[in-house]
Amino acid sequence: MIISASTTKRIEEKLADWKKNKHFLRPRITIMELSKEIGINRTYVSNFINKSYGLNFNAWVNHLRIEEAKLKITATRRRNLAEIAEQVGFTDLAHFSKLFKSKEGVSPSEWRRNI
Repeated sequence: MIISASTTKRIEEKLADWKKNKHFLRPRITIMELSKEIGINRTYVSNFINKSYGLNFNAWVNHLRIEEAKLKITATRRRNLAEIAEQVGFTDLAHFSKLFKSKEGVSPSEWRRNI
């Protein structure tokens, strides 16, 4: 599917705003909800994310959440990891820890010790 340059630019701007406002922190966000929020066809949004980031929607959202978690872990050492996982949109610590480790190569607690 070929997306026009103007549509691509619109998607890029809408997604940048969506990320800036940290809407990815909402638990269980779906690509359908995102496409409705930004007013762009789901297929166009999906194709844009796949092409631009090399990730599907869920992997992209999880990437954004892990990056946000790293900021929170760095900002304070007193906050527990379950609380951080919940704040960044994960519904349970085990899933957060598994994804964090697959992305960063170490568990969140080990990553915290290393920084």
